[in-house]
Amino acid sequence: MLVGKRMRRDVITVSPEEGIRAAMKLIREERIRHLPVTEGRRLVGIVTDRDLRRVAPSPATSLSVHELNYLLDKLKIKEVMTKEVVTVTPETTIEEAAKLIHDRKIGGLPVVEKGNEVVGIITETDILEAFLEVMGIGLPASRLELVLEDKPGAFYQVCRAIEEFSGDISSVVTARATHQGVERKVMIVRLEVGDMDGVVKKLERDGFPVLSVIV
Repeated sequence: MLVGKRMRRDVITVSPEEGIRAAMKLIREERIRHLPVTEGRRLVGIVTDRDLRRVAPSPATSLSVHELNYLLDKLKIKEVMTKEVVTVTPETTIEEAAKLIHDRKIGGLPVVEKGNEVVGIITETDILEAFLEVMGIGLPASRLELVLEDKPGAFYQVCRAIEEFSGDISSVVTARATHQGVERKVMIVRLEVGDMDGVVKKLERDGFPVLSVIV
């Protein structure tokens, strides 16, 4: 799955010359956390709700509302924005985008193409929704977790065992987990099947330890 299929195209942006108060109002009204900073459509920075809260005066200040608004209007986005922006393109995979967000500890990525032009934005929420969809979360299906042996044809053998009981697989995910003190490859299958007990017994006989079953 590519970022271009999951990104939000109706990107709300802000000018580097805009005052902080206007940006705070945008974030509050649009219920967003990231504002790409653009000159035209060209990306020049990014500002987040955290950046804005960091520079906003303390609620305990003795300044009047008029004085506060004056100060916030004087402070420009270009003075608080992050200039070195981590970006992706529409052709970036969702997995790559997820790794960038995790490794850089950020909440969103502007999506750019030719000339650093902003064409979308993808956030941690968008990526989480994509992974939930891929994993079949929310579908009416049972969940089966088993140890997948590192041998040729193991994946196919598991699928054949499920097929024997007329099972319909909704999604498959592989990961690493500890089984009997050893890190092993595990397979998590979401499926619809009438005889789950039969499937489990068949897999165990074929040498695939079943770790958990949720019907």
